[in-house]
Amino acid sequence: MKKLLSLSIVMMLFSAVVAQNEAQHYDIHPKFTHHASPEEKMMIPYLSQQAHLRDGQAPMAPVTAVAEFQPMSGVMIAYPLGIPVTLVRELSQIIPVKVLVNNNSEKNEAQNYFSSNQVNMGNIEFWIIYHDSYWVRDYGPWFIIDGQDSLAVVDFTYNRPARPNDDASMIQVANNLNLTRYDMPMVHTGGNYMADGYGTAASTMLVEQENPYETTASLLQIASDYLGIDQYILTIDPPGDYIAHIDCWGKFLDVDKVLIGQVPSSDPHYGNYESVAQLFANTVTPWGNHYQVFRIPIDLNASNATPYTNSLILNDHVFVPITGNVHDQEAITIYQQAMPGYTIVPIMKNPETPWLSTDALHCRTHELADKGMLYLKHYPLLGSQSLSEEMTVMVNIKALSGANLVTDSLLIFYRINDGEWQSSPLVELNANEYGFDFATLNLQNNDEVQYYLFAKDESGRREKHPYIGAADPHVFTISGVGVPDVEPMYVCVFPNPATDYVTVQGENLSDITVYNAMGQMVDRVSSEGNNVMTLSCQSWSKGVYYLNIRDRQQRTVVRKVCK
Repeated sequence: MKKLLSLSIVMMLFSAVVAQNEAQHYDIHPKFTHHASPEEKMMIPYLSQQAHLRDGQAPMAPVTAVAEFQPMSGVMIAYPLGIPVTLVRELSQIIPVKVLVNNNSEKNEAQNYFSSNQVNMGNIEFWIIYHDSYWVRDYGPWFIIDGQDSLAVVDFTYNRPARPNDDASMIQVANNLNLTRYDMPMVHTGGNYMADGYGTAASTMLVEQENPYETTASLLQIASDYLGIDQYILTIDPPGDYIAHIDCWGKFLDVDKVLIGQVPSSDPHYGNYESVAQLFANTVTPWGNHYQVFRIPIDLNASNATPYTNSLILNDHVFVPITGNVHDQEAITIYQQAMPGYTIVPIMKNPETPWLSTDALHCRTHELADKGMLYLKHYPLLGSQSLSEEMTVMVNIKALSGANLVTDSLLIFYRINDGEWQSSPLVELNANEYGFDFATLNLQNNDEVQYYLFAKDESGRREKHPYIGAADPHVFTISGVGVPDVEPMYVCVFPNPATDYVTVQGENLSDITVYNAMGQMVDRVSSEGNNVMTLSCQSWSKGVYYLNIRDRQQRTVVRKVCK
């Protein structure tokens, strides 16, 4: 009997040692919480004052904020871990993983732990950078493309003043990435920021609360100067919880797709969630359509959290946190429906550092933009389109690596009425600008056209627009063929090309709207029915422009009598 008792004690002690060795790789007793401590909250006005007084240098315009769903070359995490080693293993199979460690001892611990858990060590790089916590999303870098077509980092004042190592770590991260860093004079946090790559961003109103020395107008100006944001959606935080981060309940999936949480109608926060969903549904995207709003279940009272919007998009993979909740499979299905063609990877919570509704894998990871990305910017034809003599789509293509484009691999792929996919070359219109005219395809009324763009450069990069290509292409439908049966409107536009002024000559001219090659309006003039109108083009950038000309009868030009 004594022998059996002794054996049982030995087995229990051995189990405890194993558990302790396993737990040391996770930050199971973190010094800090995800949310601000009372002391930190008291210090935030001081942070705002210091940020307000900072005289930083903004990037050269035009600036473009990089979206999470654009090309990435890596992902950043911190050790001791706040994520399951299974996620590290999955990430390492597809992309380089940069691991923040505080010293060589942590590096050796992590290296041995990862190796014993089948992590692809060929994709692991350790950065010895002092940090206070594993919430790299919140203090991590925001990426932009500046006016010199170079990737850069925008750093902000992290809204956790008691964590100076977290806030300061981005200086070294930018150095390790060999990127210019711009110090934005704003208190902010990464979990409360999402951008679409086209000048739109969204945050909760927390950003206004934490910057009391700024007005809403001045915050919008800072966002414009440093991030190129011209539509900043500031919204309520539907759950009204302690963190007020937008990634706890919302996520941009593409330029015109957004994922919003949905609580049961019996939940007291139901009206808030529906209000935010309606806000996005009523908002016009940079592509000219309204957001496609996808809803995903959130149970604020569940014992197993439902943190499904707190996911990470890495190129063609999406990593979704799951907890064993009854809604897990439904959440995966919604991602598959919203993002066809992507590989959806569910990641089960870790007992040591479990997923919370307000803190899951998006909060504890950070994508790293591709410094040499092959950048495609295109305003697609969508919805109902009237066939005209010219239906040219434009795309701006830049190789940030400096490599040459492979010109015979700049293509548009299209199919009509679910037919076979076909391809045609993109025609160079101007520096970095390429196009294709759908009017050459002899389209008919009610034809549905699906298309995507493809580019390749000599660095070996290949990109599509939309990013996933044929699995989820741009779609438009022909709603009318030819021109109305009315008297033709004749105009003469000269000189062409122009440097200073453009003259339009016709009859009873009403207004002229000028668009650049990307479909953005750059100028508009009106008259009371003059036969001659003149536009100054001295401030326009060099390039191709399109004139929408109407007369007093609101007819658009259908015939040109001179060039």
